[in-house]
Order: sequence, then structure tokens, then C-alpha cells
Amino acid sequence: MALEKVESIGRRFMAQAIDHVAELDPNRRFCIIPKGPDCPDGFSDLTFERLAHAPQLTSIRNSQAAQVCLLEMTGCTRVAYSVERKQTVDKIQELFLGLQSVQIPSLYEMFEGNSSPYPFSKKFDNVKNEVAFIGHSSGTTGFPKPIRLTYGFFAALDHGAYVPIPPDRTAGVPDRLTPSDLILATTPFFHLMGFTVFVMAAFHRIPCVILPDRPVSNEFLSSVIDSLKPTAALVAPCILEDMSTSPKAMEALSSLRHVYYGGGPLASEIGNKICQRTKLINFIGMTEAGFVLSLVPQEKEDWSYFEWSPSFGIKMEPMDDGRSEMVILRNEKPDLQPIFNTFPELDDYHTKDVYTPHPTKPRLWKFHGRIDDVIVLSNGQKFNPVTMEKIIEGHPLVSRAVVIGLARFQTALLVEPNWNLWDESGSKNQFVDEIWPTVREANNISPAYGRVMKNRIGLASHSKPFSTTPKGSTQRRLVNDNYKEEIDKLYTNPADQAFDYAFHKSADLGSVMESVREIICDSIGLPTIADETDLYSVGFDSLQTFQLSIVLNRTGFTTLTPQMIYEHPTVGKLSNFLFALLNGVESNGICRSENVNLLLSKYTAGLPDLEATKTHSVILTGSTGSLGTYLLHRLLSDNSVAKVYCLNRSNVEERQTKSFDHKGLKTELLEKAEFLTASLSKERLGLEKEKYDELIYTVDTVIHNSWRMDFNISLHSFEDQIQSVRRLIDFSLQSVRRAHFYFNSSIGAIGGWKLADGPSVPEELFDNCEVTLNQGYGQAKHVCERICHAASRAGVPTTILRLGQIAGPTTEEGAWNSTEWLPSIVLTSKSIAKIPKTLGSMPVDWIPVDTLATIIIEIIESRRMTEAESRCSVFHLVNPLTTPWESLLTPLHERYAVQRVSMKEWIEELEKIQKPSDEDMLEKPALKLLPFYKSLVEGEGALSVPICVRRAREASKTMQSMGPISANLMAMWINQWQF
Repeated sequence: MALEKVESIGRRFMAQAIDHVAELDPNRRFCIIPKGPDCPDGFSDLTFERLAHAPQLTSIRNSQAAQVCLLEMTGCTRVAYSVERKQTVDKIQELFLGLQSVQIPSLYEMFEGNSSPYPFSKKFDNVKNEVAFIGHSSGTTGFPKPIRLTYGFFAALDHGAYVPIPPDRTAGVPDRLTPSDLILATTPFFHLMGFTVFVMAAFHRIPCVILPDRPVSNEFLSSVIDSLKPTAALVAPCILEDMSTSPKAMEALSSLRHVYYGGGPLASEIGNKICQRTKLINFIGMTEAGFVLSLVPQEKEDWSYFEWSPSFGIKMEPMDDGRSEMVILRNEKPDLQPIFNTFPELDDYHTKDVYTPHPTKPRLWKFHGRIDDVIVLSNGQKFNPVTMEKIIEGHPLVSRAVVIGLARFQTALLVEPNWNLWDESGSKNQFVDEIWPTVREANNISPAYGRVMKNRIGLASHSKPFSTTPKGSTQRRLVNDNYKEEIDKLYTNPADQAFDYAFHKSADLGSVMESVREIICDSIGLPTIADETDLYSVGFDSLQTFQLSIVLNRTGFTTLTPQMIYEHPTVGKLSNFLFALLNGVESNGICRSENVNLLLSKYTAGLPDLEATKTHSVILTGSTGSLGTYLLHRLLSDNSVAKVYCLNRSNVEERQTKSFDHKGLKTELLEKAEFLTASLSKERLGLEKEKYDELIYTVDTVIHNSWRMDFNISLHSFEDQIQSVRRLIDFSLQSVRRAHFYFNSSIGAIGGWKLADGPSVPEELFDNCEVTLNQGYGQAKHVCERICHAASRAGVPTTILRLGQIAGPTTEEGAWNSTEWLPSIVLTSKSIAKIPKTLGSMPVDWIPVDTLATIIIEIIESRRMTEAESRCSVFHLVNPLTTPWESLLTPLHERYAVQRVSMKEWIEELEKIQKPSDEDMLEKPALKLLPFYKSLVEGEGALSVPICVRRAREASKTMQSMGPISANLMAMWINQWQF
């Protein structure tokens, strides 16, 4: 593809965008392609330099008649196919005379070979309305219809990625990812969601993973994610529902920063579960309209709702039943709306997609089906069941038939018998047997994913006839509503239908093989299939795999799983496997000789192996405070931390997210956190027994960071805080992994140390309560330190962290809380034009809050190696490099006109204000803290000896390299306060 000039965004071709990157950065990864059908076969990078050009795709899931119909409507005369599709193409050629075919190499072989340039010299304005690609509809009104997509259509998709979005909002379309991401698409390219990744790779350099041509199972997807480490994935709802049942698959999902799903609704319980582990984003698109621009809802619990981008021209048109239809209106910039390239003659496009509004948030909308009779399965597949229903209703015993399936993994059938010919007391199985040949006939004209299984057929009640319109048409929605309970039972406990297949222990391999072949051919509509033909190369999919496992289980293999079929994907392999089960292998598919290992594994599962623990689960209290927020961020950034349970007095998840945003921390990391409302001084920490038990089995680290900040109250007023420490100690004693307890104490616990006590304060525990400050705060910390020491003798590893003054962050984002004592000095000094030239007895040995969080995490990592030899350790966390207060005043003088005075004079200036007004309290907040500032002048709490930090420096490399508080830091904090 020769390229002289790349057109501007919104006016360029995919071919040109690819060539442009190929020239500038030829080795940049475009996507990752498989070398074979399985993960062990490996993957290979496909660079922009190697990329070929492909104009047209069609779904392999279409019926043969549907494929012929598409070929006829598009005037197609030639089809290209890979070797595994030969049988399908041969059948189509029998029905479509004159169709030429050419067999092409596999994808991997194609890109490994040599290729020559493909000239592409078109100008955008000349070909904007020419067809670039032919997709097709899902066949919602019969056969699929071709949809001709123009160059202008794709240019509009390109343009949409650069539309501004409101501040502090996230786009709901994956084209806002970056070239440093890697996106995994689990749907094929003939599906818009799958083709999306190709468009994003071409236009926006977002590399993607192309999966092998095989069904997508839990095990397979988990292996791909573990192997290739994608950062985002586009997943059909049915796949997410399947993954939610597997702990390994959920761990794989947790490693992704974004999980986009679309094509159909996702069950609430599944979405609620997944959104606790990763960022779950609902996005929507249509073949004819491309992506619908939307915004990610601001609240995590609204994951199932859409909020439309203001620039896309969406109007929600009310309907009589309280729902609304999505209508796309042509706006002033139609180049942002791909639909008006597909249908240039329209000024509005009625999607026929129906939504319901959020009960309290007017901008949010939830998908609620279609206006027409289209069924949208949970895997995103759509089909119109009317033709099927009419064929079934042609049977004399059937009065009315309704195919069910909205938001379900597969279809079901609800039949209202002709009560003139059928007695309700008759056998249900007999009725199904009578109509089954007609249902099979209806299945033959349906796409594979729309076919009805025999055990998914239910009968209506004589006392509850189907609702109909005045014209006599069946009211599908009302039937679904009226029979909701029966439909749910049909899915959770399908009828025990009889099958025509049976396997006997006396059967030989040949008869087993013929029965298996018959079952499979009946499932996929082929007259026959060779012994060694891979089922998944001729259109077998995950739904049919699931259905086949059900059929085989009902013929005697009571615990056959879909995974066993995946592992034996040919008639020959599956038959040999089943034959072995009939002759010497137990019905669970495991040889008798392996059962000892099975039981051993089963009954040793869950026993702790403290030496082998590679990941950690952590309880963190007080996560929303300044230090707590940075501690949480550091924990979540640690790959060895699997989960953090944040215990707070109330539901603080939204507040925590805002705090992360304000401090410039990665909010997507919060997907590894679970926020629990707790009462730490109560039994089981105030948690439900089930949740408490979960923590007992998983947590190995407890960081107690929550504490009441009040220097005026007495020791006894801290008893609830002390009781909380004991409750957490009790938790550690009960925990399976004997959780290590970290207590954030205070330098105040040793603030009464005198020179007579020693030349420096060592990092040790003291039984002498005289070393504490004469205040309730320090005394309470001292009591808790001694509780920690007692707990260590009882077997709980403990660590005491004596914290000094915590300063503001070292980053531009975030700020030192403006209500604290130092910011209060700065604002008050600005107001009275005077600033203290010393801080009395206080040394500037502060540690910035984000640096302190790093130090604490490093100490935790160090203690995991030393806890066996030292069951209780103490660390002093003060800056070993002090700095004079005077050196920090320069940025204050540069910003404010202030005079340096003694701290005593500064306090006296404030004491002149006898009756402060509200304005005084606002402009001079130091008035509220005068007792504290007086204590600095009087030397209360001032240590006359240095504080030893040797142990802390040994455990933390950050502590070793940390510098003193600088004037530059002070200047940054002043700028953050904006006084």
C-alpha cells in the first residue's frame, strides 16, 4: 500500500493509517496471532509492516441457506476459505451453482510468507461514499441482510475516538485505550465487537490479541490472559457468566484493568461480582451504526447502565409502556455518526433497541430488549424466532408457540397445546415426543445458536392461556411475564425428557462411534462427519458443546463435562473416551488408579502452607485518611497482594475513589479492594459471619491505621480504640494464616522519655508507662503497644510502627490537609502579616505522607522474612535528616508579605482577638489550635535525646535514601493550598 500523505483524522483510510505507522515504526505490534488452536502452540506478533488487506467477512454460524442468500444479494461470485471450512464451502457450492472457491493458507502461514505491496492511491473525497466492507445483520427478520459500509463510515469511527468528553469522565468505548495497552477480543471478526479491535489497531495503534479458531472456555481464556498479559478485554456476556463460576477465571479477569462487554445484557449477580474485581464497562454498537459513544457511569454499581455522549445525537423516544426507544438524530457534525454514512438519506435512525431509565439518575439507561420480536441471547447473538414459531404452530397439537431466550445463554420453547386435541392430564414427555420432529424442522432453518433443545421445551397451563392482541397475535412480552416462574424452572431444572440414544456396557467401539456421530450430526445439521474431523472446524460452538454434554449425561455418562468434550474434539477421540468409560474407567472420567490422588487433593485443599504462600490478602483499617489512602494505593500496586479488605465505619467506596482521583492515584487499582462496613470494637469486627469466615481463611496481614485524632481527651475515652486492637488481635489468633498484625502507633507513646532514661530512644517496647506523654492519646498508644507484645507471646506476629509528624505528599497532585496545624500557621500568618521564625521545641523531622506509605510497605515486606525470629518488632518512622524551620520560610516570603517574629509574639498577636468572628475563624484557623502552639513554646513533649531509627533504615531502602524536608516541598504545598 503505497502512501504519500496521511489524511487528517476523520478523513483517512485504515490502509493509510496502517501504512503511516509501518513507515514510522515498522516493528510496532499490530496484534498477536495464534500459531495453532491451543495455547501451548504459541502466539506470534504481527507488526504493521506485515499486515495484509482484507475487504469482506461473513459469519461461519449462518445456516447454509443464509450463506447462499447473502451471496446472492451481494452478487458475490468467489469465496476464499481455509482448509477447515472446506466441507461447509462444498455444501454451499451445491446450493449456489457457479460459485468459485479458493483455498487459502492459515492466518499464521499467510503472515509468515512473503507479500508484495498492494497499491492504494484513492483520495478520500472521491471514494467517501464507496463501499469498503460488506457486513451483515444478524438475521432478525429472516435471513441476514448485507450491510454495505463505506469509507466514510470507517472515517467516522476514527473521528469518534477524538471527540472531547466532559472533564473527570471516562469514555465507554475502548478506542480511548492507548498503544501501551493490549486488548483481547473474544468474539470473531464477523461480529462487530470482534471487528472493533481491528479498527482500533489500525487507526489508534491499540494492539490486540486474535484467538485461535476454537470455542472459548474458562480454562482457555484464563491461559491466554495468564500467558499474554492483556490489559483489557472485549467479552460477550455469556462468557463472563461462565467465567464467574471459576476462581481461576475470576483471578484472570482481576488482572485486567478494563473488561468491556456488549452485544446483550449481563445478569446482575454476575456483573456485581465482576465489578468488585475489575473495571466493568458496558458498551454498545451496531453493524450499521458502529460504536455508540457513551460515558462510563460515575458510580461503580451502575455498571449495567449507559450514559450517552452528548455529541452522538441520541434521543430516547418514550413508548406507551414506560420504556424508550433509542433514536439517533443527525446532528451538526454527521461525520461523527457512522449511521448516516450507511443511510445518508435519513435524518434520524430508529434502532428498535428499547431501554428503561434509572429510577433516580435521569441520564442513565438500561437495555430492555427490542421493539420487534428479536431475541438477544446473553452471548450477544440475535435472531427472529417468528418463522420457527410458525413452523412449530403448524403441528396439529400446537395452538401457539413462543421461543424464549432474552438474556439467556440458549433458547427454550414454551408451547400452548391445542386443548381440543390434547388432554392436560396427558404425559408431557409424550407431547414433546409428538411435536419433536416439527421442532427439528424449525431448528433446521434457524442459526445454530437459536436452535431449541428437546429438554428445553415447556407446556403452558390450560388455566393460563397465552395473552394475545385484538388481532390475535401472541403478545410475547406478556407471555414471558406471565410464565416467568415456569421459564426460570425450565432453565434451572430442565424437563427429564427421553432421548433416542442409549449406551450399553456391552456396546462395541463401532456402535459407540456411530451413536456419537448421529448425536453430533443431529446437533449441527450435517449429514455425516468424518472420524477425525475437528468438531469446532465445522461450526460446533460452546453452546452445542454444553448441549452435547447434557445429551450424553442422559445416556448414562452422568458426570461428563463440556471440558471433556473440548479435550476430545473429534468423533473418534470422543468415542474412544466414552468407550473407555464403559469399560474400566469410572463415570467421573478418572481412572480408578487416580482416585487416591483425587481424594487426597480434595481433603487437603484449604490447609495452610505458610511457606508456600506467594500472594497476600490484607485487612487495612482507616483507608480513607491521608496515610490510609497512600497505603491502600501501595498495597494495590503490589502484584503479590491479591486483595485488600478495607474496614471502615461506613460505606466509603465512592469517597475512596474520589480521594484517589484527587491525589492522582490509579483508580482502576481499586478493583482489587473490597470495602466493608465494620465496627472494630464489636464481636467479629461487626461483620456478618460468612464474610468474617472468608477473612479468617484468606487474610495474612492486618494493618491497623484507624485511630481517633484527639489530644485533649483522657485515656479512658480511648477504650473503644483499645478494644478494637484486641478484636483485631483475636482475629489474627483465629486466622488460618496467623495474620501478622501491624499497629500504627505514635512517637507520643515515648514522648516522655528523659535523658536519664538513656542517650537515645531505642526501637524497643517499654513496660514503663512514664515514657509516654502525659496525655490520653500517647497513653492509649502505649497500652496498645503492650497488648501487641502480649499477643506476640501468644503466637501472633506483631509490628509496632511509631509514627512522627506526617507531612504533605511529594507530588503535585494531592495536598497536605489544609485544616492541620502547619497549613493553619501559613493561612493565619498571611492574615496577620506575621509568621513565627521558629516552631519552638518541634524539630522538622517530618516524612511526606506518600513516602511514609512506601516505607511502611517496605517494612511489611521485610518483616515477612524476619517474623519467625522476632515475633514483635518496633520501628521509629521519623526523618533522620532534620532541617531548620528558617530554611523553609523563603517560599512563604516569596508568596506573602509577612514579617518574621518569635512564636511567643505570634501567639500573643492572636490572643488579642478576644471575641473572634466567623470571618476571623475562617482567615485565622490557628485560633482553634492555640493550646497546641503554646505547648511548642513551653517545650511540652519535646524530646531531649535523639530517636533511634537504625532498625527502620535497615528494613526500608526508602528510609535509607530519604532527604530532609526542603524549601521546594514547602513551595509546592503552599501552591496546593492556594491561600
